Amino acid sequence: MSWNRRQFMLVAGIATGTGIGAWVQRRPGRALEPALVRPPGARSEAEFLATCIRCGQCVTACPFDSIKLAVGVQFGVSNGSPYVDTRETPCYLCQGRDRLECIAVCPTSALQPVADDRSIRMGLAAIDESKCLAYNGTVCRSCWHACPFPNEAIRFDNRLRPVVDMSTCIGCGLCDHACPTDPTSIPVRPNVALSTGSRT
Repeated sequence: MSWNRRQFMLVAGIATGTGIGAWVQRRPGRALEPALVRPPGARSEAEFLATCIRCGQCVTACPFDSIKLAVGVQFGVSNGSPYVDTRETPCYLCQGRDRLECIAVCPTSALQPVADDRSIRMGLAAIDESKCLAYNGTVCRSCWHACPFPNEAIRFDNRLRPVVDMSTCIGCGLCDHACPTDPTSIPVRPNVALSTGSRT
């Protein structure tokens, strides 16, 4: 039987992912906090690293070039895995499309279907009040305007300062990308509590 390049890469990726996954699952203190914001639908970090075969199909499928591959020894066991740099290019939730393309092409269910955009949990935005313009006397609504769920994920307090609702924020990073301060006043922290459902 002759294999084409795609078949070979898929088998090699599965073998690599299985090996890394076995190591991750066996290591002491198996709870593994993610260091990277993962694409929509990602499993918990340990499960994601055990299941992702580093094929890069989600990177290719992303219509907004939001997903990148972590390349380099500094990423440790995450080397070769997909992530989203929300400051540079946030997740636009495949606007204008009927499905989340990254999830649709994932061959191993490392990225699982989600019920709808509101059930995504890529991470959590957190406001740094020491840097945020609105907390320091300047009117700014950039994060609120960028948020796909304004008045839900980001609302204003009685002094017109933004507040993140932890139960509603999906971690897409649109707020982080829009923030005018440098460094950002609203970074997105990776999240291990990821919901699944049925949007495909």
